[in-house]
Amino acid sequence: MLKKTKRILSGIIASALLLTCAGCGVGKSTAYALTIDGYQVKAGVYIYYQYAALQEAKNLAKEADSEIDTEDEKALKKTTIQGKEFLKWVEDKAIANCSEHVAVLKHFDEMELSLSDEDMDSIDSYVESAYENNPVMFEGNGIGEESLKEVMTSTYKSQEIFEALYGEGGSEGIKEDDIKDYYIENNARVKYVGLDLHDAEGNDLDEAGKKEITDMADDFLKRAKNAGSEEAMLEEFDTMQEEYDKYVSDKAAEAAGEETTTQAATEETTEEVTEAPSETTEYEADINEDEAETDSDEEEASEESDENESAEETTTAVSESDEEAETTTTVDPYANETIIAVVTTDENTKEEDVTYNPSKIFYDWVYNDAKTGVPEIVEDEDTIYVAVRLDITERMTDDDLWSENSIENTRFSMFSDDLQDKLDEWVDEYEVVRNEKAIKRYDPFAIKTDSE
Repeated sequence: MLKKTKRILSGIIASALLLTCAGCGVGKSTAYALTIDGYQVKAGVYIYYQYAALQEAKNLAKEADSEIDTEDEKALKKTTIQGKEFLKWVEDKAIANCSEHVAVLKHFDEMELSLSDEDMDSIDSYVESAYENNPVMFEGNGIGEESLKEVMTSTYKSQEIFEALYGEGGSEGIKEDDIKDYYIENNARVKYVGLDLHDAEGNDLDEAGKKEITDMADDFLKRAKNAGSEEAMLEEFDTMQEEYDKYVSDKAAEAAGEETTTQAATEETTEEVTEAPSETTEYEADINEDEAETDSDEEEASEESDENESAEETTTAVSESDEEAETTTTVDPYANETIIAVVTTDENTKEEDVTYNPSKIFYDWVYNDAKTGVPEIVEDEDTIYVAVRLDITERMTDDDLWSENSIENTRFSMFSDDLQDKLDEWVDEYEVVRNEKAIKRYDPFAIKTDSE
């Protein structure tokens, strides 16, 4: 099943997060928490969405204050979320979730849509599994099977509404070419080698180390530019990555070796001060040295033997390949490539909360300065990149970037906000009548997960 649309699904809780609560039973006067546009929202449905709102509020509180303990009820109650007291925000969000839930159910019927038998079986299977595994937990929270099934059904119906509007052949007339163009405009295909300006322990390199990295980057860039064809250039990038990885590995080994040598020298000096060397020690050292030379000669002979055996095996394999079917190895033509998606933000997004891949400077180069097919050096504070932006359309095939799953995900990215706008319009027209007795009765902090 496709990814569900944004906020209408915010109340859907993963089956692993099963709920527990003592004393949350539903009385006659609190069987319905709300009446929205004449539709009575069951208490169980409200509690389900209330829990989702609570989890979202905790996440927002954590974003605002990384030190807050989201299990500390008193601390949470003192916080504000988007200008509202914590519990007030949770309550309003739960009601908003319920309003969207009702909008989905009503418009699904108005659009004369239907769920498949397979969808209905999936819904029933989910509910049955949930209650078989944790019947007391759901019932203890006042979330009956009927309420759980209604919530799950709403998620499937929301998807059908989305498909009816924006899917293939939908009423909005969206064509696959439109979706492909969107993907191409919002994704970049790049290949790069990132040369770190830190040592193996994460310390800044000294001037000599930085020059070594800078010289390597200059050499890499020259080789990439002089590769000839694009195919040769991309192969050169793979070779450069291998060379850089080996360089890093050798440097780490070298640093570790120096540390070991220094430690050994210190121990030896200490031993010489506290204990005079004897003739026996010197004699044993001479023997050890002779044995080491012998071992070295034997190792060289062994290596030569291994090489000869390897050569013989290769020759045999070649001769046998004349008689048997030749075995081929498929090589990924796009190895080490990266697809960098456009970063989307809104008026509430803080710059410090945005993650750029692999960095902000690199991201800006990709989308503002990079010339397709032209390798360049991009210098960041911590890394020097040798990079090239490539033509993404070359990979827009059904067995690569433009698979069925990619089409579905791109369609969702394009139109999930549009569907949300429609939901907001529908909900704005609804009259919400609150059952204050029910709402006051259901304390979100009384809901616990089975892990608590």
